[in-house]
Amino acid sequence: MGSLDSPRERENGNGNGGCRSPGDPKLGDGVMIVVESEVMKKRRASMLPLEVGTRVMCRWRDSKYHPVKVIERRKMPSAGPNDYEYYVHYTEFNRRLDEWVKLEQLDLDSVETVVDEKVEDKVTSLKMTRHQKRKIDETHVEGHEELDAASLREHEEFTKVKNIATIELGRYEIETWYFSPFPPEYNDCVKLYFCEFCLNFMKRKEQLQRHMRKCDLKHPPGDEIYRCGTLSMFEVDGKKNKVYGQNLCYLAKLFLDHKTLYYDVDLFLFYVLCECDDRGCHMVGYFSKVNYLCIILFYVLSE
Repeated sequence: MGSLDSPRERENGNGNGGCRSPGDPKLGDGVMIVVESEVMKKRRASMLPLEVGTRVMCRWRDSKYHPVKVIERRKMPSAGPNDYEYYVHYTEFNRRLDEWVKLEQLDLDSVETVVDEKVEDKVTSLKMTRHQKRKIDETHVEGHEELDAASLREHEEFTKVKNIATIELGRYEIETWYFSPFPPEYNDCVKLYFCEFCLNFMKRKEQLQRHMRKCDLKHPPGDEIYRCGTLSMFEVDGKKNKVYGQNLCYLAKLFLDHKTLYYDVDLFLFYVLCECDDRGCHMVGYFSKVNYLCIILFYVLSE
C-alpha cells in the first residue's frame, strides 16, 4: 500500500517510514499551533457576548484571577456586535466590590457555560414600574428585617448593579459600595460631585465649582450641640431641612447594603459629626436618632 506522507515529510524524514525521537523538532508544529489558535478564536467568539449568570475567572486589581459571576452586561458605545462591558460579582468577596470590567480582564478559557436557569425570565418579570420603585425606596430605613422573602429578592434584583462608581466629597474621591436610587436624570452618571456643606449633588465638576461660589453654608444646616477641639456635632431636623436630609440618605445608601431609602425625613433627627478648620465644618460621619438606625462614618474623612 502506498505511503500517504507528503513529499516534504518524506524529505525531512518525518514520514511513516522515518524515525524520530520525541524531542526532535517537527515542521508541522507551527501549523498545529496556528490551527489550534484558530479553533480557540472560534470557540471564544461563539461564547460572546457572555450571558448573564456566566461564571468565569477575572483579573482583579491585585493582578490575580478570581472567580466571578456575570450579573449584568451593557453594550459599549461605537463598538462591534460582541463588544460589551460586564458587571461582575467576585464570589470570594463582599458585593461592595462588584464592578464593571472589560472583556480583556476575563479569562475566556475558564468560562463555565452553565447559566442560571430562567435568568432571562427573571430579569424580564422584575422590570420595575415607577410605583414599585417608590414602594421599595420608601420602605423604612431600619433595613430588610421587615421585608418578606419575595420582597427581599425583588429588592436585591433591583439594586444588584451599582449605579454610581465614585463620588467627590470635599477634597476626597471615594469609591462607592452599593446601589443608591438617585433620580432618573442621574442614571447615566458614573461619578457624582457633592457639596460637602449642603450635600447637593451634580453631574460635573464645573457645576460643583459654580455651586461652591454661591453656596453660603460652611457647616450642616442645623444647631451645633457639641464641640471638642476641632470636632463639632450638629443636630439637623429633617422637617426643617428636608432636602439636606434626603441628600444625606442618598449619600449614605451608597455605603449601606441592607438599608432602603425613606423620602419622608420629617420624623428624623440627623446628628452630623464634622471636623472644623478655617474653611468650614467638613462632615466625617452621622447617625439618625431613631434607635441609631443608621450610622455611617467616612473613614477617609476621619483620619
